[in-house]
Amino acid sequence: MLMVLGSLLIGFSVIYEILATHGRGEYLHLENEFVKIKFPRNWFAYSWDNKNSTGEVYSVYLAPPKLMALIIFRIYDKNATQNFMEKHDLPDALSIVTFETERMYNWVCSKNENASLIVRETGEVVVLGNQANYSKVIIKDGIKSNGAFHNLSFLMISYIEDQKLIEIAFWGAKEDVEKTSDVFKAILNSTEIKV
Repeated sequence: MLMVLGSLLIGFSVIYEILATHGRGEYLHLENEFVKIKFPRNWFAYSWDNKNSTGEVYSVYLAPPKLMALIIFRIYDKNATQNFMEKHDLPDALSIVTFETERMYNWVCSKNENASLIVRETGEVVVLGNQANYSKVIIKDGIKSNGAFHNLSFLMISYIEDQKLIEIAFWGAKEDVEKTSDVFKAILNSTEIKV
């Protein structure tokens, strides 16, 4: 019994130290050599660095509790950018947005052949001080939850800075994406990509 209580106390101490070190008010901060992100304390965060002979790609996934929505930041180094673009014959950031949108749609169709794509917006926008390309689409019946299909909202943003590709995606059940869109904008506006 004493060992269990000791383990719980140590676990609580580790969690408290993490929150005290990286938390400021209602937000947590994730900072490393690639990115600095501020996100709500109650959100889930997962990050990893994928490094191999083709280059290095750093990814961060952020998700709110109890909602079907996901924010993804993906940062490619120069080698990974070049390999990705050559492998898929992509000449620029706009073609990357189109490729990723088509890839999402194809994945959705593999899960539901009755899904259909509705393009809402496509164009350019300034993101994190950089000119970026984006595509915002709705995929009808694109996501299944509790036995029912829901429309899927998918926003894909990409830009290339110093020969390094940055991808930002925000997607999920349309109603959940709408509920979290203000938080997404706040996260995006407070994020710093370190390329």
